[in-house]
Amino acid sequence: MNGQGELCLRRIHSLLNNFNNIGNLVNIDKFYYDAPMLQVKYFPWVCALVLATQSPGLLAQTHAQKNNFSALTQVVSSTTASALSSSYLSSMLGGMGVFRWRIGEGNAQDHELGGLTASAEESPWSVWGTPVRSSFDNNIAPITSRGYVSLAIAGLEYRDDGPWMGGLSLSLDNLSAQTTYNAGQLTGHGYTLAPYLVYQASPTRAFDFSYGRGVSNLSHQSAGVTSQPRDRRMLASMGVTDIHEVGKTLVMLKASYSVISDKVASFTSSDGTVNDATNTRLNQTKLGGQWMYPIGNFSPFVAYYKLLNDFSATGGLLQPREYSATGQYQLGLNASAGDIFGALVAQYEKDRKQLRAYVGIRY
Repeated sequence: MNGQGELCLRRIHSLLNNFNNIGNLVNIDKFYYDAPMLQVKYFPWVCALVLATQSPGLLAQTHAQKNNFSALTQVVSSTTASALSSSYLSSMLGGMGVFRWRIGEGNAQDHELGGLTASAEESPWSVWGTPVRSSFDNNIAPITSRGYVSLAIAGLEYRDDGPWMGGLSLSLDNLSAQTTYNAGQLTGHGYTLAPYLVYQASPTRAFDFSYGRGVSNLSHQSAGVTSQPRDRRMLASMGVTDIHEVGKTLVMLKASYSVISDKVASFTSSDGTVNDATNTRLNQTKLGGQWMYPIGNFSPFVAYYKLLNDFSATGGLLQPREYSATGQYQLGLNASAGDIFGALVAQYEKDRKQLRAYVGIRY
């Protein structure tokens, strides 16, 4: 066989193998060696067509990666959005304990039902912070994963005697996960910057608004191939929370609408594979309530929310999925003792579950 024929065979093998290993079913070598007349008459024309069409750009497209990294990093965005909402609403209506220190005052504030009100001699500025640890297990095929998201959230907040409260939050995130659908390992770290506003219409009712942007740098390893994409996220939400005393218990009703968008630009993996850009966008309506039973330093609670999802994804060969409607169940415990506070929340949805822990110290 001449050099041009060998080159042509290699190109045909490469082309066929890119289409679900069709090359294993078509014995192109037997065709070439066992049919000399066909080799002389037709193979040169086939070769010319293959070599002419296999430009570098076309070859790159045939090696498109199957990973949709924007779908994989959506867990960081959703965990961040949930933790941020719980953090800034807690000063108004209670709930997840967070450390808050009034600037100019220098002592801890305990937040009971009715929230925090600044007196004339107090500074209207405060700072707050909380660490968050969340484990997740996502079994919604075809892109399945499990692992951990760790967050460190801090905020600068302003509130005077009026009903408005506003602030700016910074969340640092760290991701460690297994991409179980392809036996891979995914790690990442990044940040989200999010301003927020809360309007307290009454001692028990608040409207909240937030908007955030962030970035995560990722590293993925699977089958000896390393990929290092960069995710850019956008978070936006608005909601209303209403809390009521029912005997010795508290019932908190909540309705919210949120948008979570993740975008990963095209990048090249360590084996030379060019990965297409991928985008995911989740528009979610959340309706439900939480029942709490305060007992001294502890407050166990159960919650149920109906989630209505409008999900879209582009790019990649494997398209992620979300259920259009599903229920979310929560079982948790808030606790505090002196300067130490904490919360533990187990959350379950269809084919997805999370366990979140919040632990901190008041000063």
